[in-house]
Amino acid sequence: MNQSSAKIPKLILFERRGEKIGFREVNTLREGAILDPPILDTSPALDSLLSDLEGSLISSGLYPEEAHAMLESWKDSWFEEGTRLIYVVPSSFVEKILPLSIEPQPATIHRVFVGRMELLTPATQRAIETAVATHDKVTLAIYGRFLGPMIESILRNATDPVRTAQLNEALQQIYVSYVAQNQLR
Repeated sequence: MNQSSAKIPKLILFERRGEKIGFREVNTLREGAILDPPILDTSPALDSLLSDLEGSLISSGLYPEEAHAMLESWKDSWFEEGTRLIYVVPSSFVEKILPLSIEPQPATIHRVFVGRMELLTPATQRAIETAVATHDKVTLAIYGRFLGPMIESILRNATDPVRTAQLNEALQQIYVSYVAQNQLR
């Protein structure tokens, strides 16, 4: 659901499972949309998605070099393992939450922000639960800084006491690592 009064110029539902990727795109989301899960494939569709997203960034006000640089800077993060919504934030929303004033005032200002919303799908939940149960640290590391919040979300609906204990232990280890990282600073 688009809960703002401004249209979202581009929205992408993206999913990656290993070498398989899939995505669904919505141009100009005004109110809301129901998207089927992407069909995962090993074809090089990511190139066409990057090209299309670059075009959307340019249409939103970036120079081609800026749009290309933004994609180069963020593509490894935006298109990593997992499922997420990636969207161009409406400029009116950006101005509302992050007002900008420059003196002397330029003739025009174009600010283009890209939002990212991680989604905890059943496939991601199964992957995390299996990795926790088997102590598969390589798989857990794939979810990086999102692993803690994802485990917290899984725990809210957990009913199996053994699985709950395993997830709580994994979450505790994450918290301990956060504390250790902050003590090094």
